[in-house]
Amino acid sequence: MAGPSLPEEGEFVIGSVYRVEAQGAYVNLLEYEGQRGFVHIAEVSSGWVKNIRNYIRENQKVVCKVMRVRADRGRIDLSLKQVSGYRKQEKIRAWKNEQKANKLFEMLTESVGLKEKDFINQTSRQLRESFGTLYGAFEAAAVDDKVLEKEGFKGKWVPGFLQTATENISPPFVSIEGYLQLSTRHPEGINHIKKALSGVAASHDEAQVEIQYAGAPRYRLSVSAPNYKIAEAQLESTLEELRNGLSASSAQLDFERS
Repeated sequence: MAGPSLPEEGEFVIGSVYRVEAQGAYVNLLEYEGQRGFVHIAEVSSGWVKNIRNYIRENQKVVCKVMRVRADRGRIDLSLKQVSGYRKQEKIRAWKNEQKANKLFEMLTESVGLKEKDFINQTSRQLRESFGTLYGAFEAAAVDDKVLEKEGFKGKWVPGFLQTATENISPPFVSIEGYLQLSTRHPEGINHIKKALSGVAASHDEAQVEIQYAGAPRYRLSVSAPNYKIAEAQLESTLEELRNGLSASSAQLDFERS
């Protein structure tokens, strides 16, 4: 009989802190039933930690990076300090979306009289296999009312699933992300850079552009749109707009995708 599932090294997971000690904190992994991990005090913050409780406390929800999985010893080593603010936000957003999807699916199956736990577990698992996540299945159904049929799903729950998706899920966006690196020797170069960046970090017709400071001279650039064609076009337009805005200071601009 196979044991409980385990996270993979390098994966980002969400957990709830259940005990804090002088040398670290123990965390229940919310996406892996029955699994717990440990954050050593050295992995709590990049700086010196005098009092661990200033950084982490019981019942706190945390996003951690899995550093090492020792299945034979039942130990999962985690890190807080290796999780960026952006990564934390994205993980929490995805987790909340999946919780919402679970609740919607539970309500849907009850409304059509399908209360068998085996059916609910099996069908939700199949939806995750087809769409990556249960929320991803709802997203796909919100865009295409034939998508479940195309994937081979049938039953009296399908029309309700489509209706639930349409009423509760916003159409998904795709994102292209990466890092800008900007440098200049011009005396007013910093002001030129700030002005150029502030001019493009906004909505552009069907796409959204966001730029976040990531430590000089790097900035995170994110472009979101209904599909990749629009996102790619907006990315090229944004980079060109930046180059034009920085031309007066002869700034060097490099972009690397995440």
